[in-house]
Amino acid sequence: MKKALISAVLAFAAVFTTGCASGRIHEKSYLRAASVTGSGEKAAVFALFGEEKTVSGIGADIDRAKSDAELKNGRELFTGYTELIIVDGNECRELLGHMLNKWKVSPSCKVVYCENGGELLEKYSAEQLIGISEQAVKQGIAPECGVITVLGELCENGSASVAELCADGTAESHVIY
Repeated sequence: MKKALISAVLAFAAVFTTGCASGRIHEKSYLRAASVTGSGEKAAVFALFGEEKTVSGIGADIDRAKSDAELKNGRELFTGYTELIIVDGNECRELLGHMLNKWKVSPSCKVVYCENGGELLEKYSAEQLIGISEQAVKQGIAPECGVITVLGELCENGSASVAELCADGTAESHVIY
């Protein structure tokens, strides 16, 4: 019993001397929503938790666009809490697979379509766009569109139905490939 108690105390101490307790939380920005456009070269607009302004990046691929945005932002972007991905219909399966497997976005992250998602993300808050997509699902306008569901449909069928965010702040349904 005494050995178990000592082990538990040591494990507890180890948690608080590494990882989150190391004081490095302030050195990162937390990604809430991302809009990715382009075939080949990628342009991305990122909305961050706790910040009103977006940050954008351009690169030969999505990782380079993210690196460009991190440089402009002055902080690394942590992607694990991402709630919304806006795609323009280009290379969706590869993009979403990369974001899920490499960026480790939340499996419940919503995927929506918008041709000009970056402009929309700069015009409306991420919270508002997430709410619009959730209301579209509740009202039967669009299907559930979590990244796991969408990626599964893209892999199995080659297409997936998602909510489309319109420039006027409304939503419709759209098929991505």
